[in-house]
Amino acid sequence: MKKLLTPIMGIFTMLGVLVTTAEAATVSLIPNFTQTSVGDTVTLSIEGSDFTGNTDGGSFQTTWDPAVLQLAGFSVANPPWDLSFVSDSNPNDGLLDTFSVGTSLAGGTGQAFSIGTLTFDVVGEGTTLVSMIEDPVFGGWSQPGTVPITVIYEGATVVPVPAAVWLFGSGLLGLVGISRRKKAA
Repeated sequence: MKKLLTPIMGIFTMLGVLVTTAEAATVSLIPNFTQTSVGDTVTLSIEGSDFTGNTDGGSFQTTWDPAVLQLAGFSVANPPWDLSFVSDSNPNDGLLDTFSVGTSLAGGTGQAFSIGTLTFDVVGEGTTLVSMIEDPVFGGWSQPGTVPITVIYEGATVVPVPAAVWLFGSGLLGLVGISRRKKAA
């Protein structure tokens, strides 16, 4: 009995190690700004990381609040992507229907890669989360041979600084200047 129990325990231990070390790849939106105001143009880089093997393509949807941001454009990183399809049936609805990329390169992309960029015009005040989800039509990411990859999507938050804050700040600077002049006189 003891001879049988040892190999079984070894198998369960190895399975436990395999399960706990499995991690999902990540697709992130990375902002190129720290502050923004109404009228500004902002760009978000789309980056893939922690892919345990090569990927030959993927697809996702992107959403945002159209009262705060309006999609101005997008680009696909080439290389590694030499195949792409981007669909936006209604540019003002806060949904990029499909952002799909693929590569014909032998060996795919590697473990970390650039996917592209999204450019937005800031059209209103408020806060919006620019988020991504797996495309329900074309699916998510895959390795060569259409092996699916589990992907975690990380969004980005855009918070335009209201014009009132800039006006208030310039008013405070004016008051500081006046008080210094009175002290000097």
